[in-house]
Amino acid sequence: MNYSRRSFLAAAAVLPFCPIHAKPNRPKTVHFLGCSNGVDAETLREFGRLANMKVQRHKYGNDAQFIAKFLGGKPRFDVAMAPDDSISHLLHTKLLATLDRSLIPNAGQLNPIIPLPPDDPERVYSLPYFWGTLGIGYRRAAFSNPPESWRVLLESSEHANRMALLDDKMSTIQVAQKYLGHSINSATPEIIGEATRLLARQGPKVKAFTSRPTKLLLSGEVDLVMSWSDDFHKELREYSEFGFAAPAEGTIIRQKLLCIPRHAADPVAAHQLINFLMDKDISASLARRFHYATTNRAAADLLGESYQNNPALSPPAAVIKRSECRAFVHNAEQNRLYTTAWKKIKEKNLKL
Repeated sequence: MNYSRRSFLAAAAVLPFCPIHAKPNRPKTVHFLGCSNGVDAETLREFGRLANMKVQRHKYGNDAQFIAKFLGGKPRFDVAMAPDDSISHLLHTKLLATLDRSLIPNAGQLNPIIPLPPDDPERVYSLPYFWGTLGIGYRRAAFSNPPESWRVLLESSEHANRMALLDDKMSTIQVAQKYLGHSINSATPEIIGEATRLLARQGPKVKAFTSRPTKLLLSGEVDLVMSWSDDFHKELREYSEFGFAAPAEGTIIRQKLLCIPRHAADPVAAHQLINFLMDKDISASLARRFHYATTNRAAADLLGESYQNNPALSPPAAVIKRSECRAFVHNAEQNRLYTTAWKKIKEKNLKL
């Protein structure tokens, strides 16, 4: 990966003039907390060779593990690649440091079309690295045209008992809100109630609420599913009989974000590592390796037409403009409303 040396040295050149005060004796090890399928060890070793330091990689498997490791504090992490819901929690509890964008020149390559997160609207504390959308996975033989509206899953009988929805109360109810013309982040009793009634009516026509919808597509049990684009791409990309559609009404966008913990041992090295990861060649390499969509527009250009024409990786601009990032729900009453709504929806599905 020697192609990244130039961008690393360019960023390092500005460090003596930065306002961040690193300790005189820089730690020999930088600690990186990332998802198990986000940044590989070789990429971190390459940064270590360029920066003349060691990068210790720490992995988590899901959101709960991320929070547990982040809060554990031993060792203190310098950089984390966090799920967006967890970022919201960390911001709420003031556990993130502000980013010095002058030390991250590669942040200028971010695709401006990606919606800003409600909890960090100016990207002061975090930068998006990977992203995905909630959409419709389908069996091509069952459709004359791609199903480009949520209606086919949420309000149609045409594929009764041949469809699956996510077993995820927030995502599924918020998609119903979006289909009904509301923001996914509008958590009033009236809006949640309207979405609940829609899903409860559709429930008996749904074969299953599941955390692995692509598995049902692959087994032939269903013809269409609600699925995250990155899950669909990773699991079904090699099967030409399946397609992915980004619904015209808009959808939920989720992101993996790079951030610096408030108590990072070496914030200077942390900025260097983030800038390195946001290099276009590094971003393209990791997106290709882990089958995610990249937030780096220069990296997307490097990935070529097969990437840019894939709706699971590059949704139409019109859909993105109607889509939203999710705000973390801290309000106990709102959480209760969603929990109660989900119980009503699941009760209406006679097969569960």
